[in-house]
Amino acid sequence: MQPFPDWRPHALDGALLWFHRKTGTNLRLDGPHTRHLKRRAPRLVLFGITNACNLACTFCSRDREARSEWTVDSAFEVLEGLSRAGTLEVAFGGGEPLAFRGFDELVRRLATETPLAVHFTTNGTLLSEERLARLSPYLGEVRVSLYEDNDWEGCIQRLAHAGQRFGANLLATPDRVSELPAQLRMLHQRGCRDAAVLRYVGNDPRLRLSAADEARLTAVIAESPLRARLSVCFGDTLVEVPRLFGGDCGAGLDFVTLTSDRRLKACSFHGSGFQVSSAEEVLAAWTGRRERLSAPSPLQGCARASTPRAESLPEGVRIWRGFSGNNSGDCVLVGRFETSEEASTYIDALLPDWKPGSLYPERWKELLAAEGISAGEGEYSPEVMTSIGSTVLLHTDMTLGDDFPSLRALLWKRKGRAVHSEIHGHDPLALAIGFGAKEGRALGELEQALSQEQFEPFVRHANQLYGLVSFGGTPRGAESLEVRVERLKAIARECGAVVSAELVRVPEEQRLERHLASRVPKAGRERMWARFESAQAASRYARDLSGTFTVAGPHVLFEEDHFGPRLGFLAQRQGGTAQVLTSKRVLVTGSFSETQAGPPDIVPHLRPYLTPDDRLEVGQQARWISVEVNTLEPGRVLKALIELEALLGARAWVRVQPDNPLAEALHRIRRDLASRAGGSSP
Repeated sequence: MQPFPDWRPHALDGALLWFHRKTGTNLRLDGPHTRHLKRRAPRLVLFGITNACNLACTFCSRDREARSEWTVDSAFEVLEGLSRAGTLEVAFGGGEPLAFRGFDELVRRLATETPLAVHFTTNGTLLSEERLARLSPYLGEVRVSLYEDNDWEGCIQRLAHAGQRFGANLLATPDRVSELPAQLRMLHQRGCRDAAVLRYVGNDPRLRLSAADEARLTAVIAESPLRARLSVCFGDTLVEVPRLFGGDCGAGLDFVTLTSDRRLKACSFHGSGFQVSSAEEVLAAWTGRRERLSAPSPLQGCARASTPRAESLPEGVRIWRGFSGNNSGDCVLVGRFETSEEASTYIDALLPDWKPGSLYPERWKELLAAEGISAGEGEYSPEVMTSIGSTVLLHTDMTLGDDFPSLRALLWKRKGRAVHSEIHGHDPLALAIGFGAKEGRALGELEQALSQEQFEPFVRHANQLYGLVSFGGTPRGAESLEVRVERLKAIARECGAVVSAELVRVPEEQRLERHLASRVPKAGRERMWARFESAQAASRYARDLSGTFTVAGPHVLFEEDHFGPRLGFLAQRQGGTAQVLTSKRVLVTGSFSETQAGPPDIVPHLRPYLTPDDRLEVGQQARWISVEVNTLEPGRVLKALIELEALLGARAWVRVQPDNPLAEALHRIRRDLASRAGGSSP
């Protein structure tokens, strides 16, 4: 496979767009140095590759008489040519794209032989588990259309279980507006990325929203627990719903539609369009027939006729995640307190006014300011925020940076410690959980209750019960994290047990008996790893440190017999991210990008820095080199990897973690359960 860089530039009229293929991140630059730029190709192609469909929805906009004239080769040739001209994404529709013969092969070729991001919208009835397994490695996003008769719940359950990023499309009609809140809640619980609320465009007045319906829909979107976004066909209606951009919808300019009978149209609601057979003909029509492509749709409901054309925007930088494929990373904080009361107090102080995924409420900002913490303008409330035992869990799925650094600082200020702190993480997560009971009879009741609730099997260890509970993609239906936590806490209360848990990376070896039996020796000293934005910031933080510490580029590793949470608080307040390390052996890993060096070149440079006790593994994929060192002395290895970064002239992503995160989490859970065995709080 020929590698492509993840970021691609795309010229707009007077602006420059950078697009990240893997995360769907868009970075738009408007300024004096971009005013000369002109579009060379549409940014997105909506490809109705087939007219075939196994459903017959009355509101569908496709021409039922149109033939399907594409083959795998002809579709690939057109899209490959548009990609070379600058097109960034293709989103397949139909008809039903999964009904197109050779669709799986076309997706694979586009994903491996072009830099296009590839997505499709489906009714889901043809997306079996086996087919999803074939397609998933090549997809950015799958969107599922929600109808009354297409078993969309079964489809999203399969998508969630497979770990595929997916969104949902919901048509807002007068009869369906009242159903949307329940559907949005259900989608949120099942791991859906976002919901696109669509406007009916057509000549049936029964399906068009009244002013009262639009007011109800505005309230539904404002209260949605799931990220919800409007179709461009809403134009400037629903004025209370915020817009990233105003003005024209972009049909025929920013995006175009290719139909099953080889026509180019502005959008699926437009007129007859232009016959095309190659990328060159698509670009010629897109350039030469701009006036016709920019006209409103003849169907009622098109907002274009009443919407002013978009002009160049004021100078500045705008960043957003588009509707296309998104594999952004998780934002995670697992914090431990000395007592369950302290953990509950931390969460309870934040629960009033909490709106998942929203900007901080004013009361939060006041609370943080009283603690000497300044909240940044771009901070967002976690999507999940809960406590269980002495642990607090904060989690946001699919975000691009640290959504809540001030809440990390608050954790340390309240005398908690971060035991798992991750920004833009990509590893799958599970909930490691333990129950403690005074009597064996209670353990039996717990096992029975967990089995009835269809949780994964738990194992006994002494007078405790342990399990690894998934969320966001389970056979039961992809419950959200907080829902699973509340169910587990309820079971503990009913059985008179105590419970503790942590979020952990899912290990390759999931046999809990093995991890529980691993009596990991305690580290001789306590360690705290802090990572900053720059080496200069790390050095500034280290100026006031005393004791044993290592500064290596943007990293600071502190090692002492004991230290208080103030060190972590200061690191967070100065822009770092702090985490304690409780294991004796530590993994120091580094990923080096855009380097011509290979493992044979890397190993000789590292060997002088390592001891016989260090365990080194080096791997390579395309132009990436991965280095992993299992060591007793992470400070020394950190310095070696930072020096290797300078030697290679490559950018490195370095992190420090326990050599067995699950075993460490289980040990902390065990200690928590033992300390609370005499209490009653779950």
